[in-house]
Amino acid sequence: MLTYSKLRNIEQNEKMSSSLTSVGIDFYQEALEYIRELEEKIEEERLKNPASRKFLLLSDELRNTKRVLNNIFERREKKIIMAALLAARMEKRAPENMTREEKIFYESLVELLKENRKKIFEARKKETLTIRILKDLPQFMGNDMKKYRLQKEDVISLPVDVAKILIEREAAEEIKATL
Repeated sequence: MLTYSKLRNIEQNEKMSSSLTSVGIDFYQEALEYIRELEEKIEEERLKNPASRKFLLLSDELRNTKRVLNNIFERREKKIIMAALLAARMEKRAPENMTREEKIFYESLVELLKENRKKIFEARKKETLTIRILKDLPQFMGNDMKKYRLQKEDVISLPVDVAKILIEREAAEEIKATL
C-alpha cells in the first residue's frame, strides 16, 4: 500500500537517479487509488466537521500527494522521452523499471520518432507532372517549398499538387507522352 512517506521516498530516488527507479508495474494505479482513498476520508471528515484538525491535515496530505505524484510523473516522463530519443537514433534497449503505462508511452514514442526520422531522411520519389506554361506567371512558392518563376511556353516537371493547381487556374496544360 502506498503512503505519502513512500511517495516522498520515490520522489527523492527519482531526483537522485539518472535512470528510472523501481516503483512497480502498477505504480500509477496504486497512487491513484491512494488519492481516491484520501478523497473519501476527506469527504467523511467534511461531513462530520469541516473545521476539524483531521480534515485540514487530510486536505494538506492530498494536496501534497498530488504535487509529489506530479513531480514523480514529470521526472519519469523526461527520462522516458530521452530514452526513446536515444532508441530511435541508435536502436537502444528500452529502459528498465517502467510501469505498464510508461511502456506503452515509450513504445509509441519510439515508433513516432523513428517514423518521423524515416520521413525526413529517406528520399522519397515524388510523382511529377510535365506541364507547358500558358502565360507568364509571377514568382511563387509551391507546396514543396521551392520558388518558381515560370514564363509562357516553359515546359517543366513539377510535383503533382503544384502542377494541378496551375492546370486548374488555366495557367498550364499537361503534356502527355506519346509513343
